[in-house]
Amino acid sequence: MRIREHFSSVAIAVLLTAGLVSWPTAAAAAGTSEPDTEEGIRIERLAALQMERTEVKLSPLALRLYGGFSQAEAVDVNKGLDGYFEIFELYSALGAGTTTGGYNPLRAGYDFGADLIFQITPQIGIGIGAGYIRFSKSSLLTLSHESESLELSGTPTLSAVPIRLGLFLTLPLGEKLNLTVNAGAAAYAELKLDAQQRIDYPGGYWSEMSLSARRSALFDELGYHGSLGFEFMISPKAGFFVEVLGRYARFKNFEKATASNRNSDGDSETIEGRIYLETYTSDEGGWSLFTVEATPPVSVPPHRVYTEPKIDLSGFSLQAGFRIRL
Repeated sequence: MRIREHFSSVAIAVLLTAGLVSWPTAAAAAGTSEPDTEEGIRIERLAALQMERTEVKLSPLALRLYGGFSQAEAVDVNKGLDGYFEIFELYSALGAGTTTGGYNPLRAGYDFGADLIFQITPQIGIGIGAGYIRFSKSSLLTLSHESESLELSGTPTLSAVPIRLGLFLTLPLGEKLNLTVNAGAAAYAELKLDAQQRIDYPGGYWSEMSLSARRSALFDELGYHGSLGFEFMISPKAGFFVEVLGRYARFKNFEKATASNRNSDGDSETIEGRIYLETYTSDEGGWSLFTVEATPPVSVPPHRVYTEPKIDLSGFSLQAGFRIRL
């Protein structure tokens, strides 16, 4: 009897101890709500996604490809290229006919290129790259007098190869959106101007004029730029961006220039030297045009003045492209 009672007491104690041990766990399980579980899962997923993005951004190299519309004033270049257009418009103003059309300023163009970026941190990178920028515009003017007319046409091109060094900042704005900032300097290699003009006279006679000028001193053409844009992450390793870039690039006169003239009679002439901007004024009006001279010409103020032009590519670009994490 006593053995049975002792056994029963021990069994009851064991059961009570097991119940006390399991009771907090069961109570905790019973007290955990479903919304808290979902919130915990969501936080874990966000943390894992942030860790994945951080690991991708820490990749040491990224490739940036871009292209888009570019604009520059090129004031002195346009002054020199519209000279014959101004002369024919002056004829019209003096009663020697009427004109249609005219000179279209060389302002709009395009640029594209690539940058290789080394990421110092996920937000800061240093990049080096190269691109191509080109401006071109066609013009046509018709001068009509009585039953005859002549046509003046022109197609100039201004281009360069910027070699860029810059600082790239990437600032996260959201899960898939970044603010991008870029600033740096560029050496404008292969700075060139090529222009052709043709006059077609009544009766089939024509005259053509061409101009080619360039600079070869690389580090004499240093410019500066800065951009601001947005990047949308397509995948953890690739993003699409759009940006606005401002550019300061104002250079000295071309080192070398060649001018050629030929006509339908077979006559031709070629002159090598430097470009000068010739500005002529009179009581009837005035004009400015490019002339190539082997030796510096002498100004005769106030009617005829020669100056060396500035080659100005300053302006802005609207660009779009991709950045790929390597």
